Amino acid sequence: MAENKPIEVRYYRPAPDDALVFNRIWGLVDTATGQPITNSISAAYLHIAQDGKQRLELSLGDGLTWNDTDKSVLVQITNSKVQFIRTTTDMTYSFYVVWDHGAAQTIREGTVTAVKVD
Repeated sequence: MAENKPIEVRYYRPAPDDALVFNRIWGLVDTATGQPITNSISAAYLHIAQDGKQRLELSLGDGLTWNDTDKSVLVQITNSKVQFIRTTTDMTYSFYVVWDHGAAQTIREGTVTAVKVD
């Protein structure tokens, strides 16, 4: 079962493209036990969608960084990646990984409050 958590992403119109607008570390835990996981991942993806249309996809090396020691993922979204935000609205997201043994699993999902800041 995926952890359901809302997040907020802001697009700052006058800010530089490379400004970080979302910078979080998500530790991976076993949702059944609440304990940190022990497996490694071979891939990870974060998708943000609006009305079923994908607006953003991040992957390892492109906004996501895997820390095998801590079993965590650093999620970094720059201002240029959220230029699609035209007005404050709700969207959805899904964060999933592919474990080193080949199985895919949704880790987090939920709503995104997308905010445009002028």
